Amino acid sequence: MKILIVTPYFPPRKGGVEHYTYNISKILSENGHKVTVITTGKTKEEILDDIKVIRVKNKISISNTPINIHLPFKISEVLKKDFDIVNAHMPVPFYADIAAIVSKKNNIPFILTYHNDVTKNEGLLKILSSIYNKSLLQFTLRITKKMITPSPYVYNESTIIHKFSDKTVWIPPGVDVDTYKPGKSNAKTRYNLPQDSKIILFVGAMNRGHAHKGVDILLKAFSMIKTDNTYLVLAGGGNMIPEYKKLAKSLGIDNKTIFTGFIDEKSLIDLYRGSYMLVLPTLTTAEGFGMVLIEANACGKPVIGSKIGGIKYVIKDGETGLLVPAGDPKALAKAIMKLLEDEELAKKMGLKGKKMVEKNYTWNKAAKMTERVYREVV
Repeated sequence: MKILIVTPYFPPRKGGVEHYTYNISKILSENGHKVTVITTGKTKEEILDDIKVIRVKNKISISNTPINIHLPFKISEVLKKDFDIVNAHMPVPFYADIAAIVSKKNNIPFILTYHNDVTKNEGLLKILSSIYNKSLLQFTLRITKKMITPSPYVYNESTIIHKFSDKTVWIPPGVDVDTYKPGKSNAKTRYNLPQDSKIILFVGAMNRGHAHKGVDILLKAFSMIKTDNTYLVLAGGGNMIPEYKKLAKSLGIDNKTIFTGFIDEKSLIDLYRGSYMLVLPTLTTAEGFGMVLIEANACGKPVIGSKIGGIKYVIKDGETGLLVPAGDPKALAKAIMKLLEDEELAKKMGLKGKKMVEKNYTWNKAAKMTERVYREVV
């Protein structure tokens, strides 16, 4: 098949959506399909692991949503090359909606990969997201022949897409378990930490558009942890880091808190291996899955996450990690202390998490399920 993938984000940009889209595209390409991706970036065409990537320079952005008035013309131009199917990814509006409209105009089957609901909690963005969900999104949902969601929360609970449940398929993301696995780590040496120290790890974007990740709650919880040999390492970049550093200083934990900034995948895996646990203290349902949870589990580490959105489906509470109420620093601190004080329990959870990932979350399985959906539609 000739497959056109339309997504606002794609590597080298980092993130769960980018990771999902890239890995599915890569395996489909390896299986003999011709895959082309249209995404944002400096205007150019390139080949990335046998995937043709067409980047369209972004003109403006509203929150996390890139908007380019030339996108419809670019998609129309590319579709003249006889594609069998269009699959757009929708973590944010516009790109998928434009792809749906152009696909319908060109009479090409359209599939939507719906990563999560578009929701904002306050101000103008809340109003805009509500208008979008009731108007343009409904049009896109009607057009799509099949809808794929990687999010168990969306599949089971989303009130926005519930009318289209009959054409919705849950295809969970995967982990490369040959790469993400337990092993030796140089992380403590890299960050000048004592070899007997314990690292509490957070991985994620720390910009204003990702304030829902709950970094402020994690910092407050960590300030309640009074052990001497425990450090908080926050991996990722973002324009909120200066504010988080100020908060850490005001809480008196700046000497035990490390912001790594952006790190590459090799360094990230090394950090997973060197950590004691991973914490994802998300505040809203904007976390449709939580890729970092299964990545940490794959490396044999226990995880703690908020009992909200997709997280509560990914963490098996008491088995692969612990669930806590969202936005509750005291409950989060208590869960962290439980694992710090019971190393045997932490190891058991990490081992069970690793086995769970190997059984349920592989990219080959996800790509095979995606290909099956494509063939049904075509």
